[in-house]
Amino acid sequence: MEQQRNQPAVPRPAATVLLLRQGPDTVEVLLIRRHEKLAFMGGMWVFPGGSICAADGSAAAIERIPAPSQTGCARLGTLQGEPLDPRECLALAVAACRETFEETGVLLASDAAGNHCDSALTARLQDQRRAIASQPELFADLLRTEDLFLRVERLVYWAHWITPSIVPRRFDTRFFLAPVPSDQLAVIDSTETVDHAWLSPAAIVAAAQAGAMPVSHPTLYNLMELDASLQQHGSLQGLLVAEAQRSVVAILPKMVHEEQTAMVLPWDPFYRNFVGDSVPEHLEYPAQLRALPPRMIAKR
Repeated sequence: MEQQRNQPAVPRPAATVLLLRQGPDTVEVLLIRRHEKLAFMGGMWVFPGGSICAADGSAAAIERIPAPSQTGCARLGTLQGEPLDPRECLALAVAACRETFEETGVLLASDAAGNHCDSALTARLQDQRRAIASQPELFADLLRTEDLFLRVERLVYWAHWITPSIVPRRFDTRFFLAPVPSDQLAVIDSTETVDHAWLSPAAIVAAAQAGAMPVSHPTLYNLMELDASLQQHGSLQGLLVAEAQRSVVAILPKMVHEEQTAMVLPWDPFYRNFVGDSVPEHLEYPAQLRALPPRMIAKR
């Protein structure tokens, strides 16, 4: 049945990861470029991630999260600010790790002692990525076979963006930060992704604004906020410690089509005047978000 015009599409829960490493001169974040022929965000530079699936919340997947890590997993909230079910929080963290492995080959898992996967082990497991992409339940099987665990408390809950209500394909996306050892190399799958780059957030923002690296508005905003946070805290470790318990408020932009198409953020003074679902009035945005542009023109 065709969707009623006045009924917005239900956003699909999704998770994405900002992989961070210490580069020679500065902190770097990983972006991957999607194949130009893909229907969704073709040719765009994105963070690795994707939609949650049933296998992410399965008993087999949850068993690969140690009990202390389950307790320490980020507590997520809904658009209204209400707490999400703890099992959904765990499933989103699993999805973040699974999608990262599928798309980049970086495995955010540890051995029984809590040590990150070394480069030799990660290299040996690369051949399993394509099978996991088509059968997500195989991710838990891989972890069990290799006796690996997801220390999901190491994921720093960074942001929560929801696609505007007028857009037909919508996502309810949680963004996480994850530090990775410098010897964990990203290897693109050459199917959905065609390139990757480790660059400083500031360099990516500059390239995006110059038109050299096409990115979505949420990606750009997260990069701008990440750059500001790195400048404030001075180092990758300083950032991770300072932001470990950050307050995350859902962001539901509006797409406004006038002389130019613009994305309008909830802290824009005219946000509620425009058509589309709005965030609840009681939500308050932190100063670091309100310092970012309240609206941005969509480039054609």
